[in-house]
Amino acid sequence: MRSFLEVLNHPVDAFRTGSKTVSWGLVTITILLNTVFEPILRFFCSDNAHDIVNMLKLTVAGFAAYIVICLAFWLICKLFGSESTLSAHINTWGMTFVPTAVCSVVVAFTEVFFFIFWNSTIWGMLLNIVFVGILIWKAILFFLYLKDFAGLKGWRFICACAAMGVVILVVVALDGYVGLKTPII
Repeated sequence: MRSFLEVLNHPVDAFRTGSKTVSWGLVTITILLNTVFEPILRFFCSDNAHDIVNMLKLTVAGFAAYIVICLAFWLICKLFGSESTLSAHINTWGMTFVPTAVCSVVVAFTEVFFFIFWNSTIWGMLLNIVFVGILIWKAILFFLYLKDFAGLKGWRFICACAAMGVVILVVVALDGYVGLKTPII
């Protein structure tokens, strides 16, 4: 629990200490929220049957997306002079998944209970604030990750941000194509 609180309150210190358990725990929770929780919630609330094989396929796709994004981040960081290893990227990037997990829960509830939010200006404004907050939180963690974990500064930092932005867009598109509603990035 202490390591998880460190991820929330002091992400840079968490990147340095590198709690593999917390990182993989956050990744696993996020993927399961996205691939298992949402179908189960939908089943209990709307009696729509979901295919177990499809849930397993999406879970495997979620872990594959995580490995792909970490591999791409490692290659780009290496290209721009980072000394971090691939295993360090794989075991650290997951610490940025708290906002992704929150987004998975919000997306699941808004899709299953869309009739509550339909044509409601107040709910629309609140959800927009939540989603913008989640995006800002994830972006801050992304920049801290590049600066403090990967050790990129100056023009190398800016170029790595641009290259990773392209990679993120590609992975988001692929995640959506396979059926992951919240991108595993």
